Amino acid sequence: MAKRKPSRTPETDETTRAAADDGAAGGGAAGGEGPAAEHVHIPGWVPPVVYGIVTLILFRAFAFSDAMLYGADTEGLGYMARAFYAEALKSGDFPLWNPIILGGTPFLESLAGGDSLYPPSVLLLLLLEPFRALGWKLVLHVWLAGLFTYGWTRSLGCSRAASLVAGMGYMVAPFFVSLAWPAHDGKMFVTALTPLLFWAVEAWFVRGRLTALAGIGAVVALTILTTHLQMAYFLFGATGAYAVFRAVQGARRRGGRGPWVRFAAFVAISVVGAGASGVQLLPAVDYIGDASRRSQTTTQATPEENRAYAASWGMHPEEAVSSLAVPEFVGASTYEGSWTDGTYWGRNVFKYNSEYMGLGLLLLGVLAFFGGRRQGVRLFFAALAGVSLLYTLNTWTPVWGLFYAVVPGLKLFRAPSMVIFLTGFGIATLAAFGVDRMLAWSAARSPDEGRIGQRVLWGAAGVLLLGGVLTQAGVLLDLWTGVMYGDMRPEKAQALATATPHIARGFFVAGLLSAALGALLFAGRGRWLKPSGVTGLLVVLIAIDGGRVSDRFLSVKDFDEFAVRDPVVDFLVEREAEEEPFRVLDLGGPQAFGGEVRMGMWGLDLAGGHHPNDLRRYRELTGMQGGGTPENLFNNPAVNRLLNVRYIVWPAAQVGGGLDEVDLPGLRPIEAVTGTRLQDGRTYEVVYAYPGLDRARLVRQFDWVDENEALARILAPGFDPANTLLLTRSPEAEAAAATIGMTASAPSAAPETDSPPAADSVQAPAPLGTVDWLEEGTDRTRLRVVAPEPSWLVVAENYYPTWSATVSGDAAPIVRAYHTLQAVPIPAGEHEVVLEVRVDGPVRTGFLLSAGSWVLLAGLAGASSLRRRRRDDDA
Repeated sequence: MAKRKPSRTPETDETTRAAADDGAAGGGAAGGEGPAAEHVHIPGWVPPVVYGIVTLILFRAFAFSDAMLYGADTEGLGYMARAFYAEALKSGDFPLWNPIILGGTPFLESLAGGDSLYPPSVLLLLLLEPFRALGWKLVLHVWLAGLFTYGWTRSLGCSRAASLVAGMGYMVAPFFVSLAWPAHDGKMFVTALTPLLFWAVEAWFVRGRLTALAGIGAVVALTILTTHLQMAYFLFGATGAYAVFRAVQGARRRGGRGPWVRFAAFVAISVVGAGASGVQLLPAVDYIGDASRRSQTTTQATPEENRAYAASWGMHPEEAVSSLAVPEFVGASTYEGSWTDGTYWGRNVFKYNSEYMGLGLLLLGVLAFFGGRRQGVRLFFAALAGVSLLYTLNTWTPVWGLFYAVVPGLKLFRAPSMVIFLTGFGIATLAAFGVDRMLAWSAARSPDEGRIGQRVLWGAAGVLLLGGVLTQAGVLLDLWTGVMYGDMRPEKAQALATATPHIARGFFVAGLLSAALGALLFAGRGRWLKPSGVTGLLVVLIAIDGGRVSDRFLSVKDFDEFAVRDPVVDFLVEREAEEEPFRVLDLGGPQAFGGEVRMGMWGLDLAGGHHPNDLRRYRELTGMQGGGTPENLFNNPAVNRLLNVRYIVWPAAQVGGGLDEVDLPGLRPIEAVTGTRLQDGRTYEVVYAYPGLDRARLVRQFDWVDENEALARILAPGFDPANTLLLTRSPEAEAAAATIGMTASAPSAAPETDSPPAADSVQAPAPLGTVDWLEEGTDRTRLRVVAPEPSWLVVAENYYPTWSATVSGDAAPIVRAYHTLQAVPIPAGEHEVVLEVRVDGPVRTGFLLSAGSWVLLAGLAGASSLRRRRRDDDA
């Protein structure tokens, strides 16, 4: 029977041209695949189906239930913020402000809704309940990561068998999937999009089609819309380096200006892609520079403070061992049982994820360097993986310091460990080439083919098994702690003692995995196993290798238990319906002492809360550092009164006692309003009333203060916020005062006192007029104000430039008051005052830029399709 000739497709044309760019020595077809790889028949439907089945198995507890996928940040903020956004979307609105936490935050600018413009997330929020959408979007991206890696490695000329293995390894890799436990969805999105962006870049440099160019721009835009700008920054740097590499290759092989023209087009389309995300990117960049609390550790920090911030949350030598070979080595802090239960003995505070990239993929990547084509590509991704790994180790190597000193923008970021995704991506890419070498050796006629690779796998197995023996004997860890970790704290030593048996087992498992890979290669070389059998068993081994670790970081929680509405919430929701707007200071919950956001799920406005990117001045007023306690809400009643705190929730069962039994100077309850009892009779939580000032009120007496003076005045003993307004001096503020003919009062010395007045001794100020609420929305407030004489309307909502005001239909300025709140000049008489967030400045500019950029990208893709159709018609 005649041998069937392989059909020629655009895909094979592409891979042939790509291989020609760096055709190093080696047998086989493009990418180094030998006859064995060519004859492993894998239909096109197999990868999506296999990846889908494995993804569902991995997320089985979530996918086949009605529970929520657990995530630490989902509980901390993620669910509440997404539920707030989903409710607005389903009612046909788009929120520009989130009033619920921390005095209100700008929605787009502060990334308050996270991935609020990322298309997959928006679609799932519209179709599903928010708690289910939060889980399914992660499931979706794990599946997509496998498909994109398969397509990417195929574009490099790897066989379908090799690409199937590489895609499997990348999608189940713990450095990726374990991010579900801390609910770092943005990191997972960028990791999933990484092979897609490289795939588009490769297609552009090889084939030069405008659809590929438009694809680059679209993926750049999608990556930014994930709103994980730090991961996006690293990805764009790596992609840019690859584009330079491909241009240099093309120029050396073919000469001419063509490769550099394509590189210039790549740069241009990347800018267009950034423009397509402008509606999110421009407001966020403008916000981060000054308004965000992150400016305290970046743009406004000393060089020493910034360097310490940027180096924090990096990897240490223990994590390096875990990432490469033995995931159990450093342990974890998820308390999900087995080796992740209180076993983290590394140098960071805790460990909610794993950087393990898969020993199986790593060993297959090593095999890639024993022959085959695309040597240049293999060397590039080896360098990418190596440099990225060294970067994650922060100050342990000079690599991080060199990048920190030279590369612009890195001073804005912390957690060098994030870059591990580029190491994992590089290893997965190399693994595809390694699988093709393995299959090529299986088809080789000479028994010497693959002997070195065989020795590598047997050798790795031997070393790892020896590591298990030495760990059980106590030798290895004693040596490690003596040489590498002499300053270990007692609690870390206890965690290491707990982790030791798991570490020993991890070495044995890694040794057996290496031995299994060696056995597969041995069986293939000896013709005892067909190439299709080798491929299938490789897929299984790689899935087990990554899946067994990732499974430890996937957990579910009963949503009804998470969102239970207890009597305390019932009481506060009832009061909200009866009273004018107020804030609650919630001191209970998992993020106790001011960081809890659970009550925001029912629309209650909170004085505290948790947000990674909230307004800097509000944090300064409340005395909150990082994710810590808002100290000024405890020790200064003036701050609570300013912020319209009317109710304080005390976690009696969690902490014990009550506010009257705890030493919180100047913060005494007026009246215990209600409480909840546990089954054993203990009080769970108690709600106290507190004399917070009105959310909107009139004030006549005011003082001008400089930028750095307001906070000190507010926190000074004896300051009474009810009768004295502090306005930050600026030409605009002085002009606003002039519009109603008001002048500042003469400064008066604060009363001599050692502590602020007690909360129960503070009297409400005599009213200077009336303020009635006509409308309270997320982005818009409408008030009826009656002022007997010119006054300031003080609104206890964070000041931000996008807020605007009208008084009886005429535009009125908003002045910053009390360091971070709002004040509007009001003439004498009765007025309707409207305050609303306008689409202006960076938001408006970004929207127009996005619209224009998407039109350009669609035009490029359409023009390419039209040109290709005409060419086909002519043919």
